[in-house]
Amino acid sequence: MEMVNKSPSLRIIRWAGIQIIEDITDPDRNPGIETLEGRIGPLLKADGSQAHFIEMPPDLYCEEHTHATESLIFTVKGRWVLCSSGRRQLMKPGSLFWFKAGTPTGYEVPFSESAFILIFKGARDDKDDEEFLEYLRTLQQRLEKSRAQGIPFKMSELCQDHPTRVFARSLLEKQIP
Repeated sequence: MEMVNKSPSLRIIRWAGIQIIEDITDPDRNPGIETLEGRIGPLLKADGSQAHFIEMPPDLYCEEHTHATESLIFTVKGRWVLCSSGRRQLMKPGSLFWFKAGTPTGYEVPFSESAFILIFKGARDDKDDEEFLEYLRTLQQRLEKSRAQGIPFKMSELCQDHPTRVFARSLLEKQIP
């Protein structure tokens, strides 16, 4: 196979029928938009699927919410907590989970380092990378409006006895690696 694009400055290397991103965590080579939920950006679009990333900052609290499509989510680096129907699960590098469309999921980062997740969706939308980034810009505006209406996006904004903070303390007390 002959590589069509050998330039290290380009984001995606293309071969016939193949696309490669050498480092999905490199913010300089993978565009993203800073939102209250973290830095989010597109990665690859295939014929019937797509992948994007979220780099979630420390202290992130994203309350349970639903999505119109199912997802597979892989933890690339860092630790975070998945919450669904009030149940919490520590997610670490190598953790993988699936959620069905319409299932509420929340994301919490009670640790001092960020967490980087990779989201795979089987349903492909028709947005190209720039359209996806524009969608994220409008998402950021919607999230800011929610925050102005009192929705918390940081764990430190929650009361001490909130289940999120109670679970986080239990993890930190155990010194989970």
